[in-house]
Amino acid sequence: IRSLQPPGETSPPAVLSHLAVGPEGQVVAQTTVGQRACLKDRFALHLYSVNGKHLSSVPLDEEVTAMCLTEEFVVLGTMQCRLEIRDLQSLKVAVSPVPMRVPVHSVSVTKEKSHILVGLEDGKLIVVGAGQPAEVS
Repeated sequence: IRSLQPPGETSPPAVLSHLAVGPEGQVVAQTTVGQRACLKDRFALHLYSVNGKHLSSVPLDEEVTAMCLTEEFVVLGTMQCRLEIRDLQSLKVAVSPVPMRVPVHSVSVTKEKSHILVGLEDGKLIVVGAGQPAEVS
């Protein structure tokens, strides 16, 4: 049995608000620190190995509402109406965030990894082409 512990000590303790497991066992978790924390320090994204070893962390400016992992990327939807794609190994932003008009409720990547399906809070489904511009029709 393994326990995932975010690095550092926070008071109040960080709460695990989202968790996703990648196809090769990687675990990505978003933590949230209490309401009174500075917004910049309030949210963080953490990467763990299949054995629970902490590999990487990055602070987030926004609250994650949806998360999906592929072999190479972390796809995030946020309460602040953005779709983010980050590198799975470093958690750094891989491409410029895609603005949505309403908060993102869910994200999923198609089996062929050609499109990202984005479910919005207002009930709409947005299909975003993934891959190189020449590959996206």
